[in-house]
Amino acid sequence: MLYLVMKMKKFKELRMTVVCFIIFTGMIILSIVAMINHQKLQMIIALICSLIALIMLLTRYNIVLFDDMIMIYEWKVIAMLPTLIDYKDIKKFEMKSNHHLLIEHKKTSHIYVFNSEKVLNAYKEIKKH
Repeated sequence: MLYLVMKMKKFKELRMTVVCFIIFTGMIILSIVAMINHQKLQMIIALICSLIALIMLLTRYNIVLFDDMIMIYEWKVIAMLPTLIDYKDIKKFEMKSNHHLLIEHKKTSHIYVFNSEKVLNAYKEIKKH
C-alpha cells in the first residue's frame, strides 16, 4: 500500500514565544528567590511552572503550513487558540514587515513569525503544487 507523505512546514509564533520566554525567566527568578528564603514549597511550584513554560516555549505555538490548509494562532476572547484556514479561502497573503504577515480570508488575520519572508515563500511553494 502506498502512503502519501504530507508536506508540512512549521514556523514559530513570535508573540507567544516571547510571552513564554518571559514567564520561564520570571519563574526561574522566583524559584531562586524562594530558594534563598528557604521556602521549599514555593521553589518547587516555581520550578514546575518554569518547566511548563519551557515545554510550551519549545513545542507549542507553531504556525503550520499543510498541503491544503494553514494553522495559525489568533486571540479568541482571553486565549490564543489555533485556527485552521483553507487555502481556497485565502484572498490575500502579504508580508507587512519582517515579522508581520496579513492573511485575508473570511476575516483578516495578523500573524507574527520570526521570518515572514520564509513563511511567504513556503506558502507560495505549496500553492504551486
